[in-house]
Amino acid sequence: MLDLHDVDSPRRASIAIDKITTSRKRWTREHRRPKALTAREALGALQFEAMLVWVAASNLRNGVELTDDDYERLTLAARRIDAIADEVTR
Repeated sequence: MLDLHDVDSPRRASIAIDKITTSRKRWTREHRRPKALTAREALGALQFEAMLVWVAASNLRNGVELTDDDYERLTLAARRIDAIADEVTR
């Protein structure tokens, strides 16, 4: 329990927010769910997406313009890479 009566009035809100933040972080640490993928599984899932990004970069380097479909597929690849990496590194 946080006793704010002994704290100067201008500092009370800041201290209360600090308490809320630390409490949430502690709760999150204590109630973690297991990761849905191992690092090995994540790398296997991302292998094609990484190759797709490399091919697009190579095409750009050689003067090939991206189509709208290419850009949409690269956007999907970026979302997938981000989501899977976030799951494994959290």
